[in-house]
Amino acid sequence: MTEIIELRPNKSLINSSFEKYQFSNEIVPVISENKLCNHVYRLEPNHNQESWLEARLFAFHNHLFNNVYDMSCWFIDETSAIWRLDKDGSLDQVYKLHTKKCPSNVIYNPSVGFTSNNIVAISDGGESLHILIGYTRENRKVFPMTLEEPGIIMNVQYVEESSRIILTMCAIAADDNQKKYTRLTLLSFNLCIENEITEVHNIDKQILKVQGTVDYAYVEETGNYLHSICQDNIRFENENAQESVTEQPSVSSQITIPKYYWSQDEDSLTVWIKVPKQHGNKQPKINVKSLELSVTIDNEILIQGQCQHRLEENMATWRHKEGTLQIDLSKYENGLMWSELIKGDTGGECLPNEALASEIHTRLAHLCTDQQNNSVGGDQPCVGFNAEQLEECDLEGKDNFLQRINLLTRATTHLARLGSNNHVLFTYKRCGQIVCLRYDHDACIWEIGNGNDDTQWNLKHVHSFPGFGYVEASKTNKKFCVSPIDGSYIAIVEHTRHVFLYEKPDAKAKSAKQRIVDLDCQASPIMGVVATNKYLIVLSKDKLYRLQIRT
Repeated sequence: MTEIIELRPNKSLINSSFEKYQFSNEIVPVISENKLCNHVYRLEPNHNQESWLEARLFAFHNHLFNNVYDMSCWFIDETSAIWRLDKDGSLDQVYKLHTKKCPSNVIYNPSVGFTSNNIVAISDGGESLHILIGYTRENRKVFPMTLEEPGIIMNVQYVEESSRIILTMCAIAADDNQKKYTRLTLLSFNLCIENEITEVHNIDKQILKVQGTVDYAYVEETGNYLHSICQDNIRFENENAQESVTEQPSVSSQITIPKYYWSQDEDSLTVWIKVPKQHGNKQPKINVKSLELSVTIDNEILIQGQCQHRLEENMATWRHKEGTLQIDLSKYENGLMWSELIKGDTGGECLPNEALASEIHTRLAHLCTDQQNNSVGGDQPCVGFNAEQLEECDLEGKDNFLQRINLLTRATTHLARLGSNNHVLFTYKRCGQIVCLRYDHDACIWEIGNGNDDTQWNLKHVHSFPGFGYVEASKTNKKFCVSPIDGSYIAIVEHTRHVFLYEKPDAKAKSAKQRIVDLDCQASPIMGVVATNKYLIVLSKDKLYRLQIRT
């Protein structure tokens, strides 16, 4: 049985008094700028990769890969050489994928994944997979593997108990009607160990299908559960991907339909309640007290409970329309925005007020300014491949869902509806995984841990960046959004030239620093970025920059 969960932010971590990210002219030093021997390898979509799923996959591919186990960064150049930037700043070539010309079956950009402290998986974007055991040339062993289907590495997990590596690959495929979908392939490799690893061989493959995007995938340390954030439920398929093994109910069928919807502006609240058919258009009884609201029809309670904030007593207007009761209420405290209508009631859903959002966005434009004393070089924003160009009509109205799936029983154990606006801003590894979700106008950081069984899953809201939802939405030329393990700042990096740094505000602070870095590399697109506690590493087509964030 799927447990429907609700990601409710910890109110004590929400800073309602926050006003703005204040521009600071404090210099962010570029402590090293390495000129690359060869350009970073980048593959563009071919004529068969024209769907918005593929455009999105190529446009936001991060060509710089962070090893959180030793804080090194890896990238691949046009000669198939793999380079590693150590945390001390040294840059060395560690491996070469191909000694000759890159094979023609490469259809995706190469990707690198890390697990434990000495296992690296590298995909060339085609059918070639290399598993490296050990870092130094003296003790490194390389196990070349052949993939049946190319893809991009999303996650690598080493299961110590069974000496397995589980590799999660992402690709875009087409069904019988030529409609594109996202395919996740979970490959399990067994490590044969006799004092040392002597052999790696593939022992299992699971293919999963998703209608829409997949923004996040992670396999728990036991290897038995998969976490994902995507736009639809996940179906398991046979290896030939022809017929479904287990036809799971759709995500929408697993989620309870809200009892009511509500919206707000600065002065009023509007509530919509679906009236049971047996009551028709009978007159409701609406009781509005200062901190309490109840709505009944023929003694059946539709809404009842304590309100989050005060209402104007006995002030309500209502009307019936197509089986729905609409109620308009007045706030006692104008301008106070509510996060819930009835305290502790999870049966309702708040709808965004687009007019209000537009007005607030205008008022809070100072949060989103890109200006350094009204100028950041005076140039127009560079043209890049951003979300507006990715056929947003296909994405509109599609909710995102966080799921936990038992890979043995192929059952969804936990499911959270994120809505269409609370999307993923960034993820990184730390004691499990860290996922940052936009929650209304804030960015909430969630620690997603491992579970003990089908009934328990550890999810914790650990901290927030107030107002960052507006900031992120304003960056139409944004390419990457990243944060370090200690969560001390968030960096938004554009397609060329500009980096925006936002520090984590103190608990009750009204402002926090915003710093802007101009790399002056408009002729060379930014292709990757990694955030560490002390440095921000930025990869362009021909240079590798190291920015010192903290001393």
